[in-house]
Amino acid sequence: MKVIFVIGPSGVGKSSFIEREYAEKREVCIFNIARKAKELFGSYQAMEDGDQELQAINASCSEAFMALMEGEEVVVEYYTDSYDDGLFAMIKKAKSLGIRTEVIALTCEADEAWNRVQKAGLAYFPSSKIKEDTELIFMGVLEDVEFNLDFDRICEIGWQGGTISFFRFKKGSQDRFFFTTDENGYFDFEPDFEFEKKEGVVYIEEFDNFKEAFTALLDKYPIFGLVPLEVHSRYKSEFRSAYHHYLG
Repeated sequence: MKVIFVIGPSGVGKSSFIEREYAEKREVCIFNIARKAKELFGSYQAMEDGDQELQAINASCSEAFMALMEGEEVVVEYYTDSYDDGLFAMIKKAKSLGIRTEVIALTCEADEAWNRVQKAGLAYFPSSKIKEDTELIFMGVLEDVEFNLDFDRICEIGWQGGTISFFRFKKGSQDRFFFTTDENGYFDFEPDFEFEKKEGVVYIEEFDNFKEAFTALLDKYPIFGLVPLEVHSRYKSEFRSAYHHYLG
């Protein structure tokens, strides 16, 4: 697990640097809400639409969370032009979880930065607009990681052109199981109280054991439409037994 913060004021080339250095790398997740909105909806105009912005936030959270849980790198674009309490709070939180951190600070002459912004026009979305959101939301991602450090992806299953991922995590002293599909923009664990639920979030059903969770999976997704893609070594025997049981 590693978090790379690419920081600097507007116009210094943070987005361009990230696209050049990280966009094509495997096992790297880029955390930028505006970039995700453009990816999902075709333009930064999506950031002016509350529902679309929420979808971009949810997708960014989900991808960053899963990347960290699977030991990958997350690259965070963050606006700052001086000492920044928010940046150091994120670094401190990440380090407290044993996550390696790196800060790449970009600079250029103020006139040059201004000219770049003006020249880019609608193709540019200033990171200063989402500074507070980036800090708040990414801190939430780190808190979710903290809660789920004891976490395994048991298997990945293909179905109808998509995938289903099946997980085990530790909740208190108990193992819990759940599954998600790549059609979900964002998932979260269901809170204890109804009033804590947020609009637009897909809440995950948890199960007490592997068999119960696998039964629920096959109730929702027919066995003959599923193709095992990858199975965690510790769960191969149990998965094979359950899979063949339902084939029968």
